[in-house]
Amino acid sequence: MRILVLNWKDPDSADAGGAELYVRRLVEQWSAGRHEVTLMTPRLRGAESTPAAGVARVRRGSRLTVFQHARQLLRQEGRRFDRVLESVSTRPFFAHELVGDRAVALYHQVADDVWRHEYPMPVAWLGRHVVEPRWIRRMQRARVVAVSPSTATDLARHGVEAVAIVPPGNDPPVNLEPRAAPASPPRVAYVGRLVRTKRPGDAIEAFATIATALPGAAMDVVGAGYLDAELRAVAPAGVRFHGHVSEQTKEAILAAADLVLCPGTREGWGIVVMEAAAFGVPVIAYDIPGLRDAVVDGQTGVLTAPAPAAMAAAAIDLLADPPAWGALARGARQRALAHTWKRSADDLMTVLAGVQEAGAVTA
Repeated sequence: MRILVLNWKDPDSADAGGAELYVRRLVEQWSAGRHEVTLMTPRLRGAESTPAAGVARVRRGSRLTVFQHARQLLRQEGRRFDRVLESVSTRPFFAHELVGDRAVALYHQVADDVWRHEYPMPVAWLGRHVVEPRWIRRMQRARVVAVSPSTATDLARHGVEAVAIVPPGNDPPVNLEPRAAPASPPRVAYVGRLVRTKRPGDAIEAFATIATALPGAAMDVVGAGYLDAELRAVAPAGVRFHGHVSEQTKEAILAAADLVLCPGTREGWGIVVMEAAAFGVPVIAYDIPGLRDAVVDGQTGVLTAPAPAAMAAAAIDLLADPPAWGALARGARQRALAHTWKRSADDLMTVLAGVQEAGAVTA
């Protein structure tokens, strides 16, 4: 099958997030399965549009203009692709308007209240209440796959019904037996972008309380973003900032952690939850859309009210109860084994393979 994948951000960019990791793993799985895959993203400084790992690359425009370039490509060459998958992180490509049912939209999340965290007024109000609702309603005739029940629920509020839910996966190491108890003193981790919507400051504030209750505790902060300098200035002793790291380094940090702290505003799913689970590491997460789907409360981790004090209290209680910690570690590992990237790619391919053949429609 000849598949075109559209994404507004290049997976090789320094600030690539969960959506980009999802796209990268999809195209890797599909190209390995002998599908002919083309990935279209914005231009990346210093990178060339050359095939890599069996995937043809098309890089055009910027993050603002790639949407127009994608539509131009579909108008000119859309008929040479059997399927088009657009990866939607807030703003869609509206591929279905040009290639009909050959297009499937993979919706990661609805921004909703993220607007007020990342944009000033009145842009935040317009984005949340005018622009994004119009974008979503325009997807009512598209075939949409949501990455989580939370995203599916958000889309349904605007009249868009997801035809399937396909969560992200992970790459669990083989033959790993979860530890029976946390280390003493413990080590916790935060993995994510250092931006307001991710609330990394909440994780650091929670750690300060944890370190007071459990002297010697340490924290690893993995990720980059505009809050980096501000967070370094207020971080207590015991916090180490790693910045942007390789996948291998990230995995080593997760494997050494006793807990991963996941605050936030809204997620599509929360890939880091499953990455931690792959190593048998429980997660303490805010009870927000996306994270409440990735974390099974009381089985793979703990969901708390969205407040640093609540996160800290849950972490301290769990670290002080080795049998409970061990049970969550085993539950997390089992859940990770059931959510692999191969399963995600296969499930999404089932949706793609099942769509009706359709020609282009008038845009």
